[in-house]
Amino acid sequence: LKCLHKSEVVAHKQQDNVMNEKNIMIMCNHPFILRLFNTYTDRYRLYMLLEFCPGGELFTVLHTPTKDGVSPSAAKFYCAGCAMALGYLSDRDIMYRDLKPENMLVDIAGYPKIIDFGFAKQQKAKTYTLCGTPEYMAPEIILGRGYDKGVDWWALGVLLYECIAGYSPFCDPQGMDQQVICQNIVNGRLKFPRSNFDQPAKDLCRALLSKDSSKRPGVRVGSDVLEHAYFNTFDFQTYEARNMKAPWLPPVKSKTDASNFDPFDV
Repeated sequence: LKCLHKSEVVAHKQQDNVMNEKNIMIMCNHPFILRLFNTYTDRYRLYMLLEFCPGGELFTVLHTPTKDGVSPSAAKFYCAGCAMALGYLSDRDIMYRDLKPENMLVDIAGYPKIIDFGFAKQQKAKTYTLCGTPEYMAPEIILGRGYDKGVDWWALGVLLYECIAGYSPFCDPQGMDQQVICQNIVNGRLKFPRSNFDQPAKDLCRALLSKDSSKRPGVRVGSDVLEHAYFNTFDFQTYEARNMKAPWLPPVKSKTDASNFDPFDV
């Protein structure tokens, strides 16, 4: 049960974002998008009754104390669910605008779910709002030229790269300087580490991380990404039916075990 204090929503001028989140999530019914079952309100708070995913954030699967990144097959597993979810949103003219491993949870069966629709927007025309996380922003967002749902397919390219390499393609190797990150994105020099990336993975990354938004697979038809050579041997029917073995299962004692989430102060 997600609880939002009305006073904090108003203080941070998040009324439109909260309503967008609620309206878009309530209309979505997809196996790889977190379900919003109902909403409630009282005098001081808003409540959202959400599906529970005990595996925690995908970020903690990709970045452990001993290793960054996952195997190429695990990367394909997580990015397949993400691509299917983005295709579903794209077909409904929904821009998600904040794809990153922190905004994906792992459910009890090990499958990914996209969460947090606070930046999502249903719109066919271009928009100009600067939002998202720097390392996952498309160049057209940074340059302020207006953008469409192509930004989500760019972010999928960043996610695929990070899953395999263990770091994002345009990160600041010296730290977290946002100016350096943005310069790297606009310059668009894509380099691959020597190991783990096969040719289809490189080709899909390059296609998704095209500076020309219209050339990114998925922009015209969401299923374009699923038909890419990278997924040639991937069984999407078995995957969607959730009959494929996940690369990692959450070590939970019960369906309500919250141990994979960090404690936080209210």
